[in-house]
Amino acid sequence: MTTESNDIPVTGAEPGAENTVPQAPAAPPPPAPVFEPTAAERIASGAYQHSAEAADALRRGELAQASAIDPNASSDDRLIALLSYVTQIIIPVIMPVIVLLSESSNKRPFQRYHAVQSLAFAVVFWSLMVMVGIGTTILQIIPIIGALIGVMVFCMTPIAWFASVLLLLYYGLQAYQGRRFAIPGLTSFLRDQNWLA
Repeated sequence: MTTESNDIPVTGAEPGAENTVPQAPAAPPPPAPVFEPTAAERIASGAYQHSAEAADALRRGELAQASAIDPNASSDDRLIALLSYVTQIIIPVIMPVIVLLSESSNKRPFQRYHAVQSLAFAVVFWSLMVMVGIGTTILQIIPIIGALIGVMVFCMTPIAWFASVLLLLYYGLQAYQGRRFAIPGLTSFLRDQNWLA
């Protein structure tokens, strides 16, 4: 019995008869699955990219980028924008949240812009402080190195807080002057996430 390479012999046929059924060509392998990044992965990737941008800007001494006076900002808008930054020193998060939840927030883009930006600044600062605290606590397991790192963090914490106070006062003053500005790294990240127009 002879068969071709693409033919399969049929069983149960008369002996000596070569009945064959043509075999279909092999199907191509399925394509590899495409994995889309999750929302958290997209945010983390964006934050990583913008942190390099912020580091470069701060090396050049730029605390604010693309500063321009907004002609549509009223004196009330400027005052609320100032308070969005300055109140972060004493009671973080409260004032920007109030501004964002108010009914007039959509009608006053200058207030909304600075409220979102100051809220993000406070969230980033306090998140970093909490992570440093947790990391320092974990490193306390190592006898000598843990103690040295603990002392270093203890000494650096007031300096970091004082630097954030100076930045918040500077940004508040810029906002009170009616300026829209970009905080290096932070504002571009907020725009990429569509949290800031």
